[in-house]
Amino acid sequence: MTQTTQTAEARALRDLLAAVLDALTLPFDVDDYQQRLTNRAGWAHTVVKAVVDSDREDVGWNADFLRAKLTAEQADAEAKTVARSVDRAFPAVAAFLADERGERA
Repeated sequence: MTQTTQTAEARALRDLLAAVLDALTLPFDVDDYQQRLTNRAGWAHTVVKAVVDSDREDVGWNADFLRAKLTAEQADAEAKTVARSVDRAFPAVAAFLADERGERA
């Protein structure tokens, strides 16, 4: 194994570890903290297990996969926060829409 290959592998592993650290770092004051952290820990476990169980060449792919999951999860969380904010600002409209969607009894 050449020095260049070792350096590239080390960089890929460092990127994966940084992605795992990002997954396990979430401010305590976010909505649904426990559920989001549980989901993120599951994704981190999955990518680390995949790297341990397979070829080292997949490290970069797994880091990219985890970062994509985190980006999508953050966008979803932000959309939910906006929706809750609008629901609080316009409770009558929120109640009407919930009734229309069958979300309220």
